Amino acid sequence: MHRSVLRPGRRTLCAWSSRFLAVIGFGLLAAPSPAQAPGPFLGRPIYSEPASGLQLPPACQVDPSWRTSVPSTDLEIWVAVCDAQARVWLVRRQVIEVVNARQARLRFEVLDERIYPEETAGDSLSVQCTGPSDEVGYVVRGARWRADGKELRLKGPPRGVMRADAHAQKLVDMELGAVDCTRFPEREAMMKRLQQTH
Repeated sequence: MHRSVLRPGRRTLCAWSSRFLAVIGFGLLAAPSPAQAPGPFLGRPIYSEPASGLQLPPACQVDPSWRTSVPSTDLEIWVAVCDAQARVWLVRRQVIEVVNARQARLRFEVLDERIYPEETAGDSLSVQCTGPSDEVGYVVRGARWRADGKELRLKGPPRGVMRADAHAQKLVDMELGAVDCTRFPEREAMMKRLQQTH
């Protein structure tokens, strides 16, 4: 670390101040930023109706294979695209009304959000992963895939891994080697077709 020695005199003080501001400015520009600041969806309710399906905000898309539950909680993790930007939502699920044995009206609330404009939802940003004990509820970003029969598996380590902290109700980063990811393109396409029929 470079250390500046202060000496008496206004000229020296001004020079040190300018150098300090330059270093701070460089640090702000060079510091890595894994996600942009959260958008306008925090705290916003999203409803799901048996007859019409998920009622997403305008210009937003969430495919069925972009959602995963957090075990033993009422939380889910969604990968979404809104205004052409990929993002990850941690949402809380609430049953409003049970319609019958197989259908219910649901309300979801966005608790936390991370925005990744450089990622592709459902591809480089994916929830098709399990943790060390084969549990779901993990997200990878910067994923690359290789074909393995009818499956897709990770081709090298991703840029980042996230999971839900149920106590803090936030998304938290974790070690890269802690997950195993597999995608099933045929199943993803079938689930998307079923959603479009609603």
